[in-house]
Amino acid sequence: MRPRSLLSAIFLGCFLLVACDQTGPIKIGFIAQLSGPGSDTGTDSLNALKLAAQQINNSGGINSRMIEIIPRDDEKSPELAQKFVREFGELGVEAIVGPIISSIGMAMLPVINELGIVTVSPTISAAEFAGFRDYLFRMNTTTRENARAYAKRSISLGRKRVSLALDGQNEAFADSWYREFLLEFDELDGRVISKVWINNDNGTHADAASRLLEDTPDAIVLITNSGDSATMAREIRKLNVDIPLSAAEWAGSDSLIEVGADAVEGMELIQAYDRYDTNPRFQKFVADYSLMFDREPGYSAVLTYDAATMLFTALSTKHPDQSLANAMTTLPPQTGLHQELMFDQFGDGNRNIYFVVIENGKFIRIQ
Repeated sequence: MRPRSLLSAIFLGCFLLVACDQTGPIKIGFIAQLSGPGSDTGTDSLNALKLAAQQINNSGGINSRMIEIIPRDDEKSPELAQKFVREFGELGVEAIVGPIISSIGMAMLPVINELGIVTVSPTISAAEFAGFRDYLFRMNTTTRENARAYAKRSISLGRKRVSLALDGQNEAFADSWYREFLLEFDELDGRVISKVWINNDNGTHADAASRLLEDTPDAIVLITNSGDSATMAREIRKLNVDIPLSAAEWAGSDSLIEVGADAVEGMELIQAYDRYDTNPRFQKFVADYSLMFDREPGYSAVLTYDAATMLFTALSTKHPDQSLANAMTTLPPQTGLHQELMFDQFGDGNRNIYFVVIENGKFIRIQ
């Protein structure tokens, strides 16, 4: 075969391969913690993505291509998360959904930028992610808005001297949340009198509870996940049954109540959705999710379903020559479960926030 004919054959083979790729399944990677303590938010997130994908597939897919979800358990390990991003690159995924916590997002960021893989995180919120042109898209409000809202509420309730517990296994989030809270709290003449890290080989939860109460704070704020917030609340209540407790928005899953029981009664926190919203779109989502998984969706499920709405719409409407990242940032506002969804030029989204209090084993919105 002459060189020209050989080149033509190679080109034709490559063209056919691309054509096959364009008619095969749309592969979507998923990264989150799916095992061990605190994995409920990752599991809820994966469930919501599966639901959204099933609904699209039942309607004929995206341009007749079915969506295939490829899940991976990061086990809260930055090294594992980076490994999975590279694996997804080799598998040819169109995009990644996840991660759930900011520390894993920090680890993934340089790799997804290196490989150019659009990644949509439903929940990560460290303020350090915002305002950069990269391949990471975020659905959630940042720690800047959330932590400052906690500081303002604390002052409004007369809680001017507070102690904080921070989770060392998600330092990117916990430290960002603390700094934003402190900036606002100082401005309002509040004072953080104690800051205690947990999950960093610095003693037990019982030890941390004792240290948090040493200087008789007006309240304690837990910047931890649902499981650790529940455990910390139980340890704190052994020492002081009346101290007001708040938990960062990260803790707001049903397992907080399941594990914390009476210890978390009266605890306040922010949520990124209104579980009592009566709008038909949200109610249908709750019904579909509950039917498919035999449990009600938590906050990570709600945000992931909204993330899937944005991602799948961009995939279905983008021009063949348009990059997915560009399609995401130029996508017109979409109808979400609670609110209008849109990414700015940096791929940053935003959420409405709602303060809730735990009363009689339920999250009750504070009006």
